Amino acid sequence: VFLFTASAYSQSTTWIPIVIEDGMDTEYLAYEKNWMKINQALIDAGYRTGWSVWKRTPKEGDDGWAQYYVVVGNNDQEQLSQDEWPSFIQDALGKNQRTVAKMMDSSGIVSEARPIQLSWVGGTVYAGPSIKPGDKMYFHYMTQKNDNFEDLEMNVWKPIADGQILDGIRKFWGLAKIDQKSENFTGVYTHLAINIMNGDTFNHTQDSYTNWDFETTQLMSLVQDSRDMLDAEELTLIYIAN
Repeated sequence: VFLFTASAYSQSTTWIPIVIEDGMDTEYLAYEKNWMKINQALIDAGYRTGWSVWKRTPKEGDDGWAQYYVVVGNNDQEQLSQDEWPSFIQDALGKNQRTVAKMMDSSGIVSEARPIQLSWVGGTVYAGPSIKPGDKMYFHYMTQKNDNFEDLEMNVWKPIADGQILDGIRKFWGLAKIDQKSENFTGVYTHLAINIMNGDTFNHTQDSYTNWDFETTQLMSLVQDSRDMLDAEELTLIYIAN
């Protein structure tokens, strides 16, 4: 499902914040609908493990942030060569070269793409129905502050997330490391944490520290001291191929 299977943790993921031109949402979604056909063909052929487009919920004063995110699950062992791409895309879309060139032209639609490459540190199992359009995902950009950060996340926070899955609150939590950034990707972030919940429970879990026992509270203080974390971003799934 999407990215969250055991095998996916051994593969890299490309995370692409997309800034579109003003008022071009309809055109952008039509453009990505063509890419969904291509990516479904890539997945069916074993070149990718997943692909999805998410719309970001805007916040006041956040002009310049991406309006959409494209998430690509890579099969690092199987890649198309540059010479193979044109014919593969034509076959996937069932169109001639000229029509494909027009369908793939994002000029005047996409203002900027800011890709980063992720490798998965680890996470919970995925529990629940398959991801579908309209579902929500939340993520945090994180900046590692000490060498214990990943171990603390996996040994302190992950068991808490596992418990929330058993309680029916959560579907998934995962931690990914940012291995590469495009030159136009701003920020010093080193990691990204992803949350998928059951229903509208995300804000509730952010306040769950009030129910922790003394030992968990002390351990979580170590987790919080090991990284800087931005407020969560909310994404809504628009398209998915898997």
